[in-house]
Amino acid sequence: MSENHNVGLLIVEDDIEIRILLSEVFRIEQFEVYQASDGEEGLNVFIAHQDKIALVITDLGLPKLGGVELIERIRAIKPAVKIIGSSGYGRINIREEVLQAGGDEFIPKPYVTAELIKTVRRFLLDS
Repeated sequence: MSENHNVGLLIVEDDIEIRILLSEVFRIEQFEVYQASDGEEGLNVFIAHQDKIALVITDLGLPKLGGVELIERIRAIKPAVKIIGSSGYGRINIREEVLQAGGDEFIPKPYVTAELIKTVRRFLLDS
């Protein structure tokens, strides 16, 4: 899908296997992929590349800076960026927490890769 070429996507995930898998999936989909292993690094990568990053996928249970706070900080820097929060922990109000922090969507883990790709495309085509 060449229409995705040069569209930046930031993946913030502390599980290296999930981060590598998602990065490869979105590279195959022709996105320019940025990665971070914790919330602090995610914020720094976002700040450094905010002009290129159109969408952020972040885990919520991150070391150093939690995912909800990361969403709030990124949203304050670039209100137009699309943000998807994710978690494998099934707290009852977790989707509401993500949305209240400024996230656009919550996707539970384990990921259904096709659904994640569909959601990313929907957000980027609607923007």
